[in-house]
Amino acid sequence: MSSCLEVAGLEKSFAGPILRGVKLQIKAKTIHGLVGENGAGKSTFINIVSGLLDPDGGSVKLNGRSFKPRSRRESLNQGVALASQELSLIDNLSVAENIFLSALPTKNCRIDIAELRHNAKELLDLVGLEEHLLEVPVANLSLAEKQLVELAKALSLPIDQTSLLILDEPTAALSSFQAERLHNILLDWAHQGVSILYVSHRLEDVLSVCDEVSVLHDGEIKLTSAASHLTSNRLIEVMTGKEPQRQGEDRPRAYGDARLRVEDLSSRDLPHSVSLECHSGEILGVAGLSGSGRSELLHAIYGFGLERKGSVILCGVGQGAKSQVEINSPSEAVKNGIGLIAEDRKSQGIFASQTLSMNVTVAGLGKLGKGLNALLPDREKQRTMHLISSLKIKCLGPSQDIDRLSGGNQQKALLARWLEVGASVWLLDEPTRGVDAESKLAIYRLLRELRDRGVALIIVSSEMDELTDVCDRILVMSNKKHVDTFTRGHWSKTLLLEAAFSEYKTKELA
Repeated sequence: MSSCLEVAGLEKSFAGPILRGVKLQIKAKTIHGLVGENGAGKSTFINIVSGLLDPDGGSVKLNGRSFKPRSRRESLNQGVALASQELSLIDNLSVAENIFLSALPTKNCRIDIAELRHNAKELLDLVGLEEHLLEVPVANLSLAEKQLVELAKALSLPIDQTSLLILDEPTAALSSFQAERLHNILLDWAHQGVSILYVSHRLEDVLSVCDEVSVLHDGEIKLTSAASHLTSNRLIEVMTGKEPQRQGEDRPRAYGDARLRVEDLSSRDLPHSVSLECHSGEILGVAGLSGSGRSELLHAIYGFGLERKGSVILCGVGQGAKSQVEINSPSEAVKNGIGLIAEDRKSQGIFASQTLSMNVTVAGLGKLGKGLNALLPDREKQRTMHLISSLKIKCLGPSQDIDRLSGGNQQKALLARWLEVGASVWLLDEPTRGVDAESKLAIYRLLRELRDRGVALIIVSSEMDELTDVCDRILVMSNKKHVDTFTRGHWSKTLLLEAAFSEYKTKELA
């Protein structure tokens, strides 16, 4: 079979070597998976092929010809489309404008609005987004919707002009249903002649949709094999050099008194009231389809949301009359030891262009001292060094800009932020999104350690295996409603999915 992309001896260094003689071949009309730990060099490899970075050495051939794009535009003109994990969308432009920004249709020297809407609608239909979003500013979309717009943008290049489609964590923000729809699109495109490079931490997705899979470790390709000959455990073993161990528990656990009590909570984005309790020493999961109200529930608990009603009560924070505190705003949540890690760490989590030290200690500056003493960099660095060591954050030190860290290490930095202040209640939205297999296991260990210390945790996740592996109970949202809660030992994936779809089925029948 002929090759679409041939890479030989590819080298790239920044402070140290990132790619070390990478050799990779993507066959024509196939879907090729690329997996590896955070920091393995996947993003650097993608950026070189996409024209965003120049290699230090080696060669790249596209369809048998030398391929040396000096910009994203040159790469696109030669048939290489990219849907990036770090979204390349412009918030104040509409969905339609973002999709065709690189090739807006014109008529009489003006943008042809009718053609723009027609072409954009076709792509929205393809990826599963509704037509009413065409004129909506991207800033108003959920992360999953933005991910689908990014995909539609990559698919805007006609099939007969596309040689290679690169997808970086394409299902990271998608539900299982949306991921399956995407995979069907990719299989169709491959059948029509497009080669696809599929980069993901979701190993089951990689194995189910890819023809071949390569493992990148420490800047080198360590394995390339037919997907049918591989398992998730084998991929993890090659990526980490370690035998994976299942850490889940099969029996219900005992936990303490209620730490967080939510009563009849609603908001404009969460129209149906929700009541729940999360106890000391408990991990409470929140399941549901994308758009079911999972993130909106966490935001409302934290104090966000227009027209917010109901009550959020933190229990056991003092003695006597002060043993309960009502939370009405994010500032009150932080003051009383409630930490939130949002789904989109890029726009809602990290402070971009700031140091790792600042990002880790920002929630607890009051603990560093008063007045100018709170801003002393040595105090920040000292605390950050301890957290870097305990969480095994791969970085050059506390003074490194957080933007320069891999996605998984940025996520660890956000976890470190709430460890540093000793938060007693954690609200985590997709805590392992875009995180490699080894880092994911490390995060699971940390969550269990926090639980065993008496911390209360509420976790939203699109990954059913993640919820069933780490949670004590799982609350299910469907179409913005709380429809059921399951206890460990009394759930199954079938029951959870039936509950997640229940309100949508009711709506359709109505």
